[in-house]
Amino acid sequence: TDKFERHAQEHPAKTAVISGTCSLSYDELSARSNRIANLLRSQGIGRGNFVGLGLHRCLDLPAALLGILKSGAAYVPLDPGYPAARIEQMIASAKLEHVVTTSELAGQFPNVRTLCLDDSSVSEASSEDPGQVIDSDDFIYAIFTSGSTGQPKAASVYHRGFENLLHWYAIELKLGPADRTLVISSPSFDLTQKNFFAPLITGGTLILDDCQTYDISRISSLIREHGVTLINCTPSAFYPLVDASAGEDYAALSSLRFAVLGGEPISIPRLRAWLEHPNCRAEVVNSYGPTECADICAFHRLHRGNLDAYGFVPLGLEIPNVQVSILDESLAPLPDGEIGELCISGAGIGGGYLNDPSRTAEVFKDNLYKTGDLAKRLPDGVLEFRGRADHQVKVNGFRIELGEIEIALNQHDAVREAVVLARDNRLIAHIQGSVETAALKEHLSTRLPAYMVPGEFIFVENFPLTPNGKVDRLTLAKSLKAASATVESGESMESKVLALWSEILDRPVSDPMANFFDLGGNSIHLAVIHVRLMEMTGKKFPITGLFALPNARAIAEFLSPKSAVNANTSAQDRARQAKAGFSNFRRPTSR
Repeated sequence: TDKFERHAQEHPAKTAVISGTCSLSYDELSARSNRIANLLRSQGIGRGNFVGLGLHRCLDLPAALLGILKSGAAYVPLDPGYPAARIEQMIASAKLEHVVTTSELAGQFPNVRTLCLDDSSVSEASSEDPGQVIDSDDFIYAIFTSGSTGQPKAASVYHRGFENLLHWYAIELKLGPADRTLVISSPSFDLTQKNFFAPLITGGTLILDDCQTYDISRISSLIREHGVTLINCTPSAFYPLVDASAGEDYAALSSLRFAVLGGEPISIPRLRAWLEHPNCRAEVVNSYGPTECADICAFHRLHRGNLDAYGFVPLGLEIPNVQVSILDESLAPLPDGEIGELCISGAGIGGGYLNDPSRTAEVFKDNLYKTGDLAKRLPDGVLEFRGRADHQVKVNGFRIELGEIEIALNQHDAVREAVVLARDNRLIAHIQGSVETAALKEHLSTRLPAYMVPGEFIFVENFPLTPNGKVDRLTLAKSLKAASATVESGESMESKVLALWSEILDRPVSDPMANFFDLGGNSIHLAVIHVRLMEMTGKKFPITGLFALPNARAIAEFLSPKSAVNANTSAQDRARQAKAGFSNFRRPTSR
């Protein structure tokens, strides 16, 4: 906060934050955050306390973050779009007593005192700096991650680790007053945190996408309109922006200096044409690291000059003051070239899981964090990712414990056993039991974030077993690869929509009445389809129109000149759940 205040004093009128049509100057942001800090202090909140932060991306979000930190406390993001049961579980797990939010969202956070930013008490509080001293050993935040036991866990991060990350980020990317950083990811996502603070401590401008629905056209417009120089998201969220800008020689992305990507492997073919185009002046930064260790421990810069240096995109080299070791099962170092578990030590290592010493002890060993990721170190010192050592997976950049989904499914009375697998960037649930898919989805939607609800459900009589009697997940996965009938593309709009769905979902789709989200589609897929349909038909329409259309036939009728949209209640419910799914877009844990 000291570096931010220095810029506020030197350039008080400079724009600090833009959200929608509103903005705050550095001076206004400083005063607003001081009022929040002083109000928190008046309620006895200070060093050693954790305060919930229940906001979407909005103009007051940076003020709330700074205000909590200026009070001496640490913040815990709580996504208002989560199911009520999960929010209640998170509040109880972190033992939160206070949540900063708005009067509109306050009902989402039970059993706590809420500080509503639209209350008159905030504007009436003192705008003087509270002068609270913060120590590097104090906590700065805790981010909830998926847990294999079915219980989410809050990974805590120290000021010293986060300050080390910000220092590297600002120096490595040469961030300064001319930079404009666009945030499109959730405030609950670990990669989002550095992007709130890096612009403000370097004199730049923070731009928040204030809409909760991922819309390629809108995000592209924000980049072009504001001259955005840095964006940080998962590859799955960035590829559609590249594809959509190709038709105009990538003009929409011409202001970018850096696309910082993390959460899943990066595909060079998806980015090559853009990176090699004369209108591209950007580099891609592959960022790797767990939530438990302040977000990033290693990075690799990718540009037109080194696209084929490895044949893949490596994790790269460590950031300063952070050490990465490749260890065997007894935590002994392995020689370069041998695959082992990637373990982290040094400045970034966090304080473990709040109020959960047993799970902390499982992965934090003698100032070392065991990631569960497999990797090896190449002769030049660069790290190569080689997968996971457990049943944790990445789907659209989200780190997900399959066991957490299985536990939730097994809590349904009609489910005898459930096994969840990930394939082709989608979740597939295998179910023993007699129950409708819709009932299972409704059951899960009250317990898990939307990004953890499987898109497909396969019902089986029995599961294949290994010789020791465990479910044979490998055999089950192989059964998913059985060939399906191909889809013929005809001339009707309905057949064109089906062909487009088949292409985007990377699987044959022939049923015009099938629900897009039941087939494994998500909001990013739909955003790509939105752009392609507008190009195909020459018809401009908002992406929200597609959320209310349940199937290919309804979309075809919507795109027909003489048709009107008739979205029934169930379609609207699916639209609401789908949009909530992208509002929850985050990388909840390590990449």
